[in-house]
Amino acid sequence: MQLCWLLLAVAALLMPITSNAFNILFMGPFPAPSHWMWLEHFLRELLQRGHHVTAVTNHRAKYQHENLTEIIIDPPFDIPYYFPKENIFKMRFASDFQNLQMWWHVGLLTTEHALNDPKVKSLIASKNLDFDLMVMEQFFHESFLMFAHKFKCPIATLGTMGYADNMDHTMGLLTPWAVIPHLLLSHTDQMSFTQRAYNTYLSLYDAVMRRWYYMPKMQEMAERHFSGLIEGPLPHVRQLEKNISLMLINSHRSLDVPRPSMPGLINVGGIHIKTPKPLPQDLQNYLDNSTHGVVYFSLGSYMKSIDMPKEKINLILSAFSQLKQDVLWKFENSSVGHLPPNVKIQSWLPQNDILAHPNVKVFITHGGIFGTQEGIHWGVPMLSIPLYGDQHRNTIKSVRAGYARTLNFGTMSSEDLVQNIKLLISDPSYKQKALDASRKFRDNPLHPLDEATFWMEYIARHKGAPHLKSYGAYMPLYQYLLLDVFGCALLVVILAFWLPLKVLRLLGRLLQRKGAEVSRKKRQ
Repeated sequence: MQLCWLLLAVAALLMPITSNAFNILFMGPFPAPSHWMWLEHFLRELLQRGHHVTAVTNHRAKYQHENLTEIIIDPPFDIPYYFPKENIFKMRFASDFQNLQMWWHVGLLTTEHALNDPKVKSLIASKNLDFDLMVMEQFFHESFLMFAHKFKCPIATLGTMGYADNMDHTMGLLTPWAVIPHLLLSHTDQMSFTQRAYNTYLSLYDAVMRRWYYMPKMQEMAERHFSGLIEGPLPHVRQLEKNISLMLINSHRSLDVPRPSMPGLINVGGIHIKTPKPLPQDLQNYLDNSTHGVVYFSLGSYMKSIDMPKEKINLILSAFSQLKQDVLWKFENSSVGHLPPNVKIQSWLPQNDILAHPNVKVFITHGGIFGTQEGIHWGVPMLSIPLYGDQHRNTIKSVRAGYARTLNFGTMSSEDLVQNIKLLISDPSYKQKALDASRKFRDNPLHPLDEATFWMEYIARHKGAPHLKSYGAYMPLYQYLLLDVFGCALLVVILAFWLPLKVLRLLGRLLQRKGAEVSRKKRQ
């Protein structure tokens, strides 16, 4: 009898994690490697839970799985051709409006490129495919929502960069600009008058341009690629946005300002951070044996160190040569020339596993959201050198929290670099603030990836979840703001005062007329 129970227990453990295997359409059309590295965690988890996934991406998965069908967009979109890296290194995208326009432009270009891929066109024209759920990165590719209309399946989106006003609108919220800064801004919820004015200006510009410029272009693109291949008239992509059941947002309660929410808005910041793996032996020895600790330097997966101007590379090497710490630098080839004895370069480095090592003293970063979250998770003080996009926002927030310092790439000198690194190491307050932030960031009821996967399966099980959002998503603005109610109330108030006055005046005139008639009769 005991043997039977043991066999049943083993069988239960060997069963798939979920009893319902869903067919899932997974879409990540944006070509940036860092975005894919984050999205791939969701993809891997869905496969491990027994689901069948068709993935439309720019990058092949690092593993093979019998339930994975890959549709690779090829050739990949050439980002540097349209957005030259030298312009980014020259700080051409430093203003909020420049970055907002850049995102719209890159979204339109990359969406068009992906929809023109022959394999994607075949998916649009397919007749015999069926999906239970569509999971899509929410990053300026709204035309792709038409796939959910084609396959009549619910939608879950992955918000790579965090919250945006349009996400609130989709879920039935109106973002309160008085306390919630725009996606690009680093303000707190205690804004000054000037900050609130600027936040309102930027947010209003975003809303108007998105409504009347950007989304019509996405609609036109969707109609060009889907017309004639879907029965019936095509809905507007703005309407398809309102059909999104779930948004998994790369945000965390300890890092971002409190904001109004809906059940369908789920914070999943940190899903990519896992238990560190053993380091390669040479890196393990390097980190273990460094007497004064190690400074780790990486500009991320897109803006590579090798692309920096030569004078900046020499400036950085000069600064590193003045440190007593060892330096581990993600540099993409060996052409950097003569290296100081305390500097080690490699073309690829396991960043999460390195930052987890206790001998890492400082993380020099470009301020990308994924690297910043890793630095926070492992409690490493950061020196941030932002270049474009949300990197400026992330950097300012890190500096304000007390666990980071920042430099301007365009104007920094070797002396600036040396002084900031030394200060981050010598002043214990930076490490203490980093550890405080780490404890808050790690303190979750369950791992964010487990929570995200539960909700994606929830959407598939229930064939959508309109109950996770407010009906306010479908209401016109005048009704949402109760302008019709206030207008009606104002009309009632006006009538309550105007009508009696009108009646009294009318009665007064009648009495005057009657009095005049009586007087006339008396005179007669």
